Amino acid sequence: MKVAVADQVNKIVGVVERIDSFPTVDELSEFVDKLAEAVPDRVTVAEIGRSRGGDPIREVRVGSGARQVVVIGNPHPNEPIGMATIRHLLGRLTADDAQTLGATWHFVLCIDPDGTRLNEGWFAEARTRTGVARNFYRPPAAEQPEWCFPTRWRGNDVGTPLPETRALMGLIDRTRPALIVSLHNADFGGGFFYTTGGDRDYWTGLTDQLTAAGVPIYEGEPDVPGARTWAPGVFELPTFQRIAETLTADGVEPLAMMYGAGIRDYAAAHETALLVCELPMWVDARVTDDTPSGHSLASVLCSTATAYEEIADIVHGVLDRLADRLTGRSPFERALIDTVRALRGNATAKRAATDSRTATLGEIFIENYVWVGVARLRAGGMLLRLLDEAARHHPTTQIATERTQFAAIFEKWCTDIETNAPGHPIPIHRLVTIQSAAILTAVTRLTTNLPL
Repeated sequence: MKVAVADQVNKIVGVVERIDSFPTVDELSEFVDKLAEAVPDRVTVAEIGRSRGGDPIREVRVGSGARQVVVIGNPHPNEPIGMATIRHLLGRLTADDAQTLGATWHFVLCIDPDGTRLNEGWFAEARTRTGVARNFYRPPAAEQPEWCFPTRWRGNDVGTPLPETRALMGLIDRTRPALIVSLHNADFGGGFFYTTGGDRDYWTGLTDQLTAAGVPIYEGEPDVPGARTWAPGVFELPTFQRIAETLTADGVEPLAMMYGAGIRDYAAAHETALLVCELPMWVDARVTDDTPSGHSLASVLCSTATAYEEIADIVHGVLDRLADRLTGRSPFERALIDTVRALRGNATAKRAATDSRTATLGEIFIENYVWVGVARLRAGGMLLRLLDEAARHHPTTQIATERTQFAAIFEKWCTDIETNAPGHPIPIHRLVTIQSAAILTAVTRLTTNLPL
């Protein structure tokens, strides 16, 4: 049975041709317009909302089956693999009605076009970890559409939906989907998945896609508090309540870390299953090194907490010294203020760890170069962009001095990464193949009512 499903999935995915760059918002939209002109009987394009910046949020419907499947591209705007995957799947599913697996598919091309445009500077560049960082943007938690759904926590209303979030809410309520797939990037290290359930066949079916493509399976701690491990490289996607309870137990105020519920919470009313694909753009085999390190995991996590606090102190110091020069209108400024908040909260949670078991060398590598390394590159890249932006609008000696001083720090961080953990970039077509196969693996299970 597993072989038959895998063969069916591989047949629908087909051969993904070489891809030299990630599609931009406009390029993907143009592709869809041409597709709708070519096969108007198989494609329906609708605008389901507008972004805060006025960009249309577009849904592309393919198929006519009873089961509804929603696929979300770019839930975080620095994670464009999903847009390339959607482009490929649209080409495959519209070529033959039989490819739709008896489902009606709803592709949300890009849920955050405003933020995505701030990342497009690296979409067509040669991908290096530090090169991406210099053109990087990730919005603050309060501006992430997938995490601004309304909910309640200990008697308080939480979550003010963004226009983009409301677009998703309308689509979910209209379609009552059996499955929602959210297409994420995991940056560096290894690939993994979040699901709301399933069984051993499902979980191995997902991670088999990683193995087949030569991508290591991430086996470290999940990055969402309260997530349980279903299988190596597959975690449970926790509810808002579970996340909040976990943070509280770690001594972290949940409402200082989260500004709303996740898409799982909102779709629960329709008994919707979730699949989140987290694929790295770079890999390093050291993430799977299970050699004992001689250090307790708690002490390793404590070191990560210290590094987080150092990054937060550096960024906060620059923002504080330039407080009278900044207006609060820059997306980079808002993102950095939130980054400081998140780093301090995550440091508290890391310090709360009491696991005395011996950490593996892989776990130490993950803490140093996945979590800390990523935090430095993201914060550093956005801070430089903010300083450059400020210098263009209001050039002063103070801003120039701050940029010079921080640039030296950032260059040290970049040198560390490029020397010790540059990673091996995964060709985009392989990433698209993995995501496409994971999505279809989940949808094939709908046809036989298997758990997701």
